[in-house]
Amino acid sequence: MLVASVLVPLVFNRAGLYFPKRTFRLRSELVQVVQAILLAWILTYVIVGLVREKPIGRDVMFAGLIVWMALGTLSRALVRVALRHMRTRGFNHRRVAIVGTGRLAQKLHTTLLANPWTGISIDFFIDDGPRLLRGVEVLGPLTDAAILLVRHPVDIVFVALSGARQSRVDEMVHRLAKLPVDLRIVPNTLALRFLGHEVSQLGDLAIISLTDNPQQGWNRICKSLFDRAAALVVIGLLAIPMLFMALLIKLTSPGPIFYRQVRASLGGKPFSMLKFRTMRLDAELDSGPVWTVPNDPRVTRLGRWLRQTSLDELPQLINVLRGDMSLVGPRPERPEFIGQFKDRIPKYMLRHHVKAGMTGWAQIHGMRGQTSLRKRLRYDLFYIRNWSFGLDLWILVLTPFRGFVHTSAY
Repeated sequence: MLVASVLVPLVFNRAGLYFPKRTFRLRSELVQVVQAILLAWILTYVIVGLVREKPIGRDVMFAGLIVWMALGTLSRALVRVALRHMRTRGFNHRRVAIVGTGRLAQKLHTTLLANPWTGISIDFFIDDGPRLLRGVEVLGPLTDAAILLVRHPVDIVFVALSGARQSRVDEMVHRLAKLPVDLRIVPNTLALRFLGHEVSQLGDLAIISLTDNPQQGWNRICKSLFDRAAALVVIGLLAIPMLFMALLIKLTSPGPIFYRQVRASLGGKPFSMLKFRTMRLDAELDSGPVWTVPNDPRVTRLGRWLRQTSLDELPQLINVLRGDMSLVGPRPERPEFIGQFKDRIPKYMLRHHVKAGMTGWAQIHGMRGQTSLRKRLRYDLFYIRNWSFGLDLWILVLTPFRGFVHTSAY
């Protein structure tokens, strides 16, 4: 208890858990709490184990960890609930001024209004623009920002200059740094909208990652384990129907049962994707790599039915077991087409920050076949930015109803 009472505050302070978390969501704070408790628990039992002659029992160690986790997360959650209750009733508010009236400042205004749990009240904007914006007063000119804030004091000032005014951020920060106010800069990441944003500190530098996504670290490992386990189960359940399809393919047209095609997955890495063969042998011998069109003469009669029902995709469960693909993710594309799309469609290569999938958010919304590539990309990027295990499960549940049969599958 003595060692823990010293270590826990030190670790929590080092993790920044005693600083205000007004603009942090509860989930992010609880993740930090769990990490800090785990570190403090390990350090406590290492130090006590070195001092004591008799080792501490494992039951006591793990009981202590469970109690610490429960108390740490529950206390933080209760404080958040209490603060939210107070802030919705007008208590514990912070008055704010936003420097700028452009797209970035308006986005900040919308975001703060949509998250009242922060307890932030917007008093006014500061800019050279109109006198009123979205029902909020605009004070000016921008060059008098420091004088205006002395006359109209607030708790927090957000500098959110965008467009041509972005070059004035340094000047504005230099002027406002002389005031006793909480000064914050909103970086213009709207112009650099890729995947998620993560800010890290390296020495004296703040580094913003533009391609951060939830499928990293432990999440990627857990997703991969789930994919392989689920694929194994599905193969076991569908083994007999798949053998029957293989037999029909062999009996109805000459050639191999499986069709192997080079596609790209995570990091643009090529792999050999498996499908039940649905076209006649050497279908692309004369035409080269081209997309399938309605009533394509290269498709066999059985192949047309397999494609319309997406049953030709079932062998890709083997690709999932190999680790080439995931059950859920953006559909893999051929390298020949990627070479065309990456220059023609902005941000197309962001799809390759996760593994390709057998089904995906775009597919259950009808984005199959020769549908708009730009629309399909929007769905794929939405999936990557908002990924969770719950979203994966929801897509898997909807796939038999929305993903298998579609008019664009031919």
